[in-house]
Amino acid sequence: MYGWKLKAMLFLGFDLAASDKRPSGYCILSSCDMSCKTGIVRRDDEILRLVLDVKPRVIAIDSPLSLAIDGKPFRACDLEARRRGFMVLPLNMPSMAKLTMRGIKLKNKLQELGFEVIEVFPTGAFKALNIPPPKRGFKEAMEGLKMLGLKLSNVKSVHELDAAIAAYTAYKYVKGEVELLGDPQEGIIAMPKH
Repeated sequence: MYGWKLKAMLFLGFDLAASDKRPSGYCILSSCDMSCKTGIVRRDDEILRLVLDVKPRVIAIDSPLSLAIDGKPFRACDLEARRRGFMVLPLNMPSMAKLTMRGIKLKNKLQELGFEVIEVFPTGAFKALNIPPPKRGFKEAMEGLKMLGLKLSNVKSVHELDAAIAAYTAYKYVKGEVELLGDPQEGIIAMPKH
């Protein structure tokens, strides 16, 4: 369907929007040559079709994929990220609550289909890798991703760049080159190591 299949390990990153009325970026990263295919999807059924077509080794989603055990606005992983200077928003903010519910629903569906899903935080990942986040500098973020070895072309939005760092984090996760913030019982954010 998407016309891009390689016999290599594929990783899929999503910059998930809270609503299907807004664009969600995606990036398919191939481990054989670090080439990336990016684009935009909106609805959950589009996301599921893309996943089933690509059959990625790991899916990385930029969204909270769990709630705090005690019902508080921050999970242990969020607090750890904030201690490191990453601006994680509280789960009880209306837009974050909506995003979290969509992320959890999507994660559960993808796991039911047999896929491994991890939670990522692109803004934090860019900072951890000393790359300016796309909202601060689109061109600089693109150059930073290329310095990591990613082969990107035809990228039109910050959503696609956030999805690219998400896919890269999934790749690093499989290589064991991430830091896992938080408590596995509550929720983990995977952060790439420099």
